[in-house]
Amino acid sequence: MKVGRIVGMSVLLSSALAIAQAPPPSANAPSAEETYKWQLGPKQLELGHDVQLALPAGYVFLGMPDADRFLRKNGSFDNQGVLGVVLSQDEKQSWGIILDYQDAGYVKDDEKLDASALLKAIREGTEEGNKERTAHGFPALHVGDWTEAPRYDHATHRLVWALPATSTNGTTINYNTRVLGRRGFVSLNLLSGAERIAAEKSNAATMLAATSFKNGSRYEDFDKKTDKVAEYGLMGLILGGAGIAAAKVVKVGLLAGLLKFLVAGWKIVAAFFIAIGAGIKRFFTGKPAPQKETKLPPTGTDGNS
Repeated sequence: MKVGRIVGMSVLLSSALAIAQAPPPSANAPSAEETYKWQLGPKQLELGHDVQLALPAGYVFLGMPDADRFLRKNGSFDNQGVLGVVLSQDEKQSWGIILDYQDAGYVKDDEKLDASALLKAIREGTEEGNKERTAHGFPALHVGDWTEAPRYDHATHRLVWALPATSTNGTTINYNTRVLGRRGFVSLNLLSGAERIAAEKSNAATMLAATSFKNGSRYEDFDKKTDKVAEYGLMGLILGGAGIAAAKVVKVGLLAGLLKFLVAGWKIVAAFFIAIGAGIKRFFTGKPAPQKETKLPPTGTDGNS
């Protein structure tokens, strides 16, 4: 776990909150927003790594390299693997989804999910991590019961789970989804407040269904003779999504080789943890105004100019 990533995400969310009350910029006024190529749904998008997104109407997407500049502006500096950011065109919607790809290899899905063992490991790992969080001035976190127990759809190769975490500043929800492919997987992490998760988690389900791999890179296209196999299964994916250290992974019978994945995944997990301290009302600065107000960037809006 890298402290720089945690600090960066803290700045991202706290700065977003500070600007949330500011009025949107005039359509004629220059702003950093004008340099971002926000793409409006409905639109079919190619995200790289043979990942495709059928962006629905009512959503906006910012891909790379603009997404990297966008996240850096908001304090997130380690964005390797990020494919883009999805927000709502509706200004009343206060959620965000970050899409991330990991070329971890083919993740076998023949493992039974033990929700009790996973929750125990996540809680113990989080409590251990509190030593470092508090040492750097962040509030301790305490994980509650599953708000959505881990479930995996063998037909679509999609994994979903959700957990609440509470600190002295409140409670937020980490709603996680994964799309498995032939050579790796896509993470879609929804950032939302505990009081809004029931209404907003449908967006994660919508984006999960809209995300897929092209023919040849789908999960079912795996070739055991040539393709790399990941060093962990579904349980490892969930523990990695919670930022649990490799030592704790070993205790539930998984491989310590998961450490590299855990470190890579922490940049997104940190956003969930630090959101508690920052408050969740607006996730990112530079969010485009609703389409009906015609305040989106005048050039490069559709990503083709």
